[in-house]
Amino acid sequence: MNWPFRKKREPHIRRRRTWRDSWNLHKPLIRWGRDSWKINDSFAHCGIWGGTGSGKSSGSGRAIFQSFLRNGYGGMVLTAKSSERPLIEGYCREAGRSRDLVCFGIKEPWRFNFLDFEMHRPGIGGGMTENITNLFSTILELAERNTGGGGGREDEGYWRRACRQLTRNLVDLLSLAVGRLTIGDLQRLVLSMASTREEACSTAWKRSSFCFNCLAQAEINATTAAQVRTLEVLADYFLLEAPALSSKTKSVVVSTFTSMVDVLGRGVLRDLFADCQTNIDPTIVEDGYILLIDLPVKEFGEVGLFAQSIWKYAFQRSIERRDIRKSPRPVFLWADEAQFFVTANDLEFLSTARSSRVAVTYLTQNLPNFYAALGGEGRGQAAADSIFGNLSLKIFHANGDPQTNHWAANLIGRTRQFFYNSNSSLGPPDGWTAIFGGAADNQVSAGMSEAMEFEVQPSVFNALKSGGPAHRWLVEAILFQSGKIFHDTGSSWRLATFRQKRPFRWL
Repeated sequence: MNWPFRKKREPHIRRRRTWRDSWNLHKPLIRWGRDSWKINDSFAHCGIWGGTGSGKSSGSGRAIFQSFLRNGYGGMVLTAKSSERPLIEGYCREAGRSRDLVCFGIKEPWRFNFLDFEMHRPGIGGGMTENITNLFSTILELAERNTGGGGGREDEGYWRRACRQLTRNLVDLLSLAVGRLTIGDLQRLVLSMASTREEACSTAWKRSSFCFNCLAQAEINATTAAQVRTLEVLADYFLLEAPALSSKTKSVVVSTFTSMVDVLGRGVLRDLFADCQTNIDPTIVEDGYILLIDLPVKEFGEVGLFAQSIWKYAFQRSIERRDIRKSPRPVFLWADEAQFFVTANDLEFLSTARSSRVAVTYLTQNLPNFYAALGGEGRGQAAADSIFGNLSLKIFHANGDPQTNHWAANLIGRTRQFFYNSNSSLGPPDGWTAIFGGAADNQVSAGMSEAMEFEVQPSVFNALKSGGPAHRWLVEAILFQSGKIFHDTGSSWRLATFRQKRPFRWL
């Protein structure tokens, strides 16, 4: 795609392309002692844990982000707080990459029609209904979580499947009948569906219904065998299956879909994603740009969450489709306060993104944040643990959460340790000994026991340095990397120290 700013920045882009020679997968990004974290290691992803004020963002987070910038990575940054844009701008300025930072927000000129992008993207998978359905499902998952819905009903799986079925049929019908997707047409289509089988057979409904008009047009447009089969499925759904549902079931499924589409079809989301012409899309990161989504959740609430979930899903699908032989640049996905953005779709992405040269870095305070975001104990905890298992490098900063500290200690593991004990007792003297001035009876015993104990005790994570003037701007963290043996410890963990950038002081 010809980006509007590429022409005036062409000399800089030509210079950046020389980085291709330096993308040796074994090139170190960060060194700690005799060990290093290499470009190839970054594709196995990284998780950073630390309590508020622990220095995770200004310590290891800053070091990793700048290592990406110095080595020519492109990337996408999701934002939870308003303070993150100036922070990332500072990182890019320090690394000499300010001109590569592109911010997407309400005050910026960029627009991304995500439905049009997914419908007409190049490649044999372009326009696939299931991809668009998955996008809507991801948005719905975040919306339900943000409003406290779902995550506990016994019939939740049914409603989710029913909403996906509705979305799939709506997308297929519009694609076949109109050849394009818009939020407005999706709303019109779902609201004009027949309520009963009797209505579906009535002349009045057929004459006035947008849904029936689309079915009629789809019948004209269906020229291939595959399209004819799709039309048969659509006719069965809109004329037989959907009208036969009970009014209560139908109202829940329809309102679930329309409430989601309604948010996308008005205000900021309509202007940035729906009623617009695309002039930027996720493939920009393959050219070395850093795309920051400047719609922080703490500022924009559900709107910001929807916007960033759209970008995140589009990025994940886009980057996994690229041919790394033609586009070998490493890219990253960065999310501080990652519990806001994590979805069940991440399980699949993290397990396969390595082959696409994607480095994912998630920062959060503790485990319960992730467990709560994904549904609490049970299924949510299992999903979170699966995500953590795909983060090869785990960095633990100072933390006051006992569950996180115990999990980290258990992750590092236990070793056989020996404990020595001794006992000395002074017994009272008997009568004759006391008369003749003898010494009291003194008994001494010693022993040794063997036990499997934590190699790093959970209490150690409470006492790590958290930076600032009190710790001379030094931030400590314990690193754990699966499959790695650190020279300093002879184990898969080690203590690392990161230096914070000291704030400028007026004299």
